[in-house]
Amino acid sequence: MATLMDMGLLNYFLPIFTFLFIFAALYALLDKTKILGDNSALKFIAAFSVAMITLFTASITDLINYVIPWFVFIAIFLILLFGVLMHFGIKEENIWNNLSMWTVMIIAFLILLIGLTQVFGDVFTPYQTVGNTTKTISSETLRTLFHPRTLGAIFMLIIASLTVRFVGHQVGGSK
Repeated sequence: MATLMDMGLLNYFLPIFTFLFIFAALYALLDKTKILGDNSALKFIAAFSVAMITLFTASITDLINYVIPWFVFIAIFLILLFGVLMHFGIKEENIWNNLSMWTVMIIAFLILLIGLTQVFGDVFTPYQTVGNTTKTISSETLRTLFHPRTLGAIFMLIIASLTVRFVGHQVGGSK
């Protein structure tokens, strides 16, 4: 039975949404950085070509379709958080000073890392024993690097180093 809340129909339009997102993001990036100069036609052609190529790469499309909803969720959460904090009288500058860009970048990096492990998990998994697989140095290195314990240890090292950096700046008073 078809209902208004049935989201299954949107799956048919997912390639169009992916194409439009890649095209708009790349065109905006090219326009902002002025890499190709002021020629709008050249920017349009470059953005259109890259967006079209990524549609034919299933793994990149899957990664974008997995990661983008999480970024939208984080953006909506930050907008609502800013709205609530500004409602209570906190100025926007104070919010940005306390919510550092490091926090946003670490969350974005974690979302990207989780997306990579979800999309390319069957390639990098250390538990793959099915089939006639040959063990090479590169495949074993990738399996070791993308093992959950290794990723967890790297994450803990990043958190510890940033904590030491921020505490050192707070105590020492130097930048």
